[in-house]
Amino acid sequence: MSMKTKIKSFFGASRQYAVAGASNNPSKFGFKILSWYVTHDLTVIPINPKEKEILGQPVISSVTEILQAIKDGKDLDIYKLSKVDGLSVSFLTPPHITTSTLKLIASVPGYEELIKGLWFQPGSYDQEVIDTAKEIGLYEKAVYEDECILVRGDEGLLSANL
Repeated sequence: MSMKTKIKSFFGASRQYAVAGASNNPSKFGFKILSWYVTHDLTVIPINPKEKEILGQPVISSVTEILQAIKDGKDLDIYKLSKVDGLSVSFLTPPHITTSTLKLIASVPGYEELIKGLWFQPGSYDQEVIDTAKEIGLYEKAVYEDECILVRGDEGLLSANL
């Protein structure tokens, strides 16, 4: 599957988005990428174990909470997860955190169906991350190769007719 195809399938009309490594610091990519989603009116959940709110969005501490709510058809805080078709995650975490997050994702029953896309931003992945994505069967849904959503996101939205 080409990166272009993976980028297109990352987006969807009833998709929930999340940013792992979202940050309150405007100079960090975790803030800039979250901003990109908010600016494009996409429902996005910042994931950060230490923050309570970023850019007016309530923060959820772990991706597993989000996946479990989607799986159970339940809303979480202000997020209407009962209405979504799945989750696409942008990663801005250091590679070892990205790897452990992937392992957490794989601990949720049915995660293969729930996860619609993984976007490993530059700096968030290494070979171990790619290998882990392969091991848990999500490699076909992973965008990487130094692709940045700030550069390619608009094209992805267009190709998904959003």
